[in-house]
Amino acid sequence: MSKKKKHHEEHEEHVNHEAWVIPYADMLTLLMALFLVMWASSQVDVNKAREVAAGFADSLHIVGSGDGVGGKGVFDGGVQPDVKPDLLTGQALQALEESKLNAAAHAAALEQLEAVRQQIEQGAAEAGVANDVTFRNEERGLIVSVAAEGVLFDAGSAALRIDGLVVLDRLATVIAAIPNDVIVEGHTDNTPISTALFPSNWELSTARATAVTRHLVDQRGVPAQRITASGRGEHHPVADNATAEGRARNRRVDFVIVTEGLVVAASNTAAFDTDVAPASPFDTAPTSSNPTAHAPKEGSHE
Repeated sequence: MSKKKKHHEEHEEHVNHEAWVIPYADMLTLLMALFLVMWASSQVDVNKAREVAAGFADSLHIVGSGDGVGGKGVFDGGVQPDVKPDLLTGQALQALEESKLNAAAHAAALEQLEAVRQQIEQGAAEAGVANDVTFRNEERGLIVSVAAEGVLFDAGSAALRIDGLVVLDRLATVIAAIPNDVIVEGHTDNTPISTALFPSNWELSTARATAVTRHLVDQRGVPAQRITASGRGEHHPVADNATAEGRARNRRVDFVIVTEGLVVAASNTAAFDTDVAPASPFDTAPTSSNPTAHAPKEGSHE
């Protein structure tokens, strides 16, 4: 009896020692399968896909490409935008085409402004005031400066001189032929003035700008909606007021040919047709009427 029991214990011990082999083999199989699945999944080039997505986002200005402050992108667990690739491509091509057209229109408009400058220079030379007309370019447009005293006005006066009317009539021919808005600015030096008509340089500069503007509109047909009068006083000098020459340069009337909205204006082919320009805009004689009849008299509110 004891021999049979001993044999049974040996057999049970033998069985227990071999029982772990099967679970171990199953575990190895599962690990191998898991490894194969992970290896297969790693074949998707996520980095490459992310680079492509970032490229599209940079080109098309899509917010949230994955690394920006706009939130998570498609490959970072964010919500994928419902935008078709062909639509994005079409928008990009359209934007590129519009950019090219705007650049071409802008270049054409700048070329036209250069032609305007040359015409004004020619007219100033023919009027004998070439040394009294200067040009400069600013962000807001082309600035044509005409000496105020000795050309357009007498000292301390806002009444247009006859010689000044000749210059304005020739300027008006060019201004009326372009679609740009024009700002007429009166400027003075820093010499104080205190009269019944002009308590300060503000009033003097404003009266001069208004006199020029009214002549261009009332006598030369420049559209009133395109022109503005502005008095700037002595606060925008172009030269040093410490010298007589500098003060003379600061006493001026500026004609600002505004370039804001230049691209829109350039699309007007009739206004910007360089092949159809006035044969000689400065050959036109000044108005045949007595110029002093329309000039604001000193002391008037015109």
